[in-house]
Formats: sequence, structure tokens, C-alpha cells
Amino acid sequence: MASDFVNSLAKGLAVLQTFNRERPELTVSDVAKLADITPAAARRCLLTLQELGFVTSHERRFLLTPRVLRLSEAFLSSVSMQEVMQQFLQEMVDATGDSASVAVLDGTEVLYVASVSAKRAYQLTPTIGTRYPAFATSLGRAILSRSPDHVVDAVLSASELTKLTAKTETDPAELRKILQMAERQGICGSDEQLVYGVVSVAMPLLDSAGHAIAAVNCSSSPARTSLDDMLKTRREVLERGQSQITAALRQHPVLMHAVLGAANGLAD
Repeated sequence: MASDFVNSLAKGLAVLQTFNRERPELTVSDVAKLADITPAAARRCLLTLQELGFVTSHERRFLLTPRVLRLSEAFLSSVSMQEVMQQFLQEMVDATGDSASVAVLDGTEVLYVASVSAKRAYQLTPTIGTRYPAFATSLGRAILSRSPDHVVDAVLSASELTKLTAKTETDPAELRKILQMAERQGICGSDEQLVYGVVSVAMPLLDSAGHAIAAVNCSSSPARTSLDDMLKTRREVLERGQSQITAALRQHPVLMHAVLGAANGLAD
């Protein structure tokens, strides 16, 4: 019924839909034209969405944040994302005996979008939708190592850099050095930085511009292996998974767009 139609909600949804892979950043004027609304209405919608955490701004342009994934998280987690990545993550698990996961950056956290657990029991068994502080995880460090400087600055400044274990690195300067080394080496790790009993290594998944859209990791126990050993022995497996998952996402435009939307976000 026309009387039940909420015009402001319709405008807000139209504004969200103006962003896509080809248009990751838009001005108020751009949004107004694409959504077929007035600049004043576009500005009000964008500022409201920014207050709610669904968009952020950089200079005079607006872009989506990973929070928009929450609107489709149930669908993506229950069907598509896990199905697309399952085969490749399972191959990684079979080859290493580790758990394997893919995550995106959501504010100051990594959000798991696909995961296959090893049969062994570990301290952490991440499932789809699990979130951890990005700065202390191999997945988060891998993503940040190939993210624009303003994203790294935003994440580190907004993160609560607290000691999660005695090994957790909380010095922003040292964390930046870790990210710089990860960028040079193409791989990074976390040795009981997040929780005791977990060691992991990760590589970023890159878009055509060379920026991280997500990351894939192998996770194990210090009782089985060391970080130094994982950095050496898991590189080939991670490189293969990195290549396979990136290729698979490119064959699924909807999922690639969802992951790219996450990559374009800043910290809340």
C-alpha cells in the first residue's frame, strides 16, 4: 500500500546501491545523480548512514564500510561464501593438518566469512561470523600489510591495543614494522598474539590494483609447529589457496563485490 511506503528508507537503500566495484568512492553530487534524488537528500542520507557506520568519508568522497556486509551476512554465511571457498580451504587443511580460514576487515576487527577446521582440537575454532581484533591476528596483519595508509592509520588509531597474552604486540610503531615486513615478504604470522595455544600464518587476497580485499590463513598449535616453521612450510599452500580463491571470487561477481565492499571500508 502507498500509505505504508517509507520514502526516507527507500532513499537510504537507493544511496547504498549507488556504490559498486566500479564506483567505490562517490561525492554527494555523484550519489544524488545516481540515486535520482536531490543533493540535499543525498547529503542527509549519507550523513545518517555515516552516523550508523555503514559509510565513511575520505576528503570529500564517501565509501562503504564493512558494516554493510551485516545486511547480507546471513545469506553469505549460510550459502555462497562458504560454498565457493570450501573446496580450496579443505585442500589446505588436508595438505597441512591446520585449520584454514578467510576473513575480511570490518572496522578494527577481522570478520570470518569462510572456515574449515582441522580435526584436532585447538584453543580457537573460528566459525563464520567470528570476529577478532585485527592487529593481533595473522589475517588482520595480512590485510593491513596491503591496505592504503589511511586504512592502516584508522585501524591502529581506533583499536584498543591491549595485551591479550604476554606476547601481544601493542606498540603502534612495532606493529607498523610488522606490517612493512609482511608487505615485503608477502606473508605474516601471529604467534600466540591473540590467545595462547594458537599460531597462524596468512596471506592477503588482492584486487587488480594490488590492494587487500581479504586474507587466507593456516592456523595450528605451538605443540605441533612453530611460527618460523609455518612461515617456511605453509607458503606454497597459502599461495595456491590465495590464487584459487581469488580466481573463484572473480567468477562470482556478487561475492567479489561483497568482499570488495569490505576492503573499501575504514575503521568505524
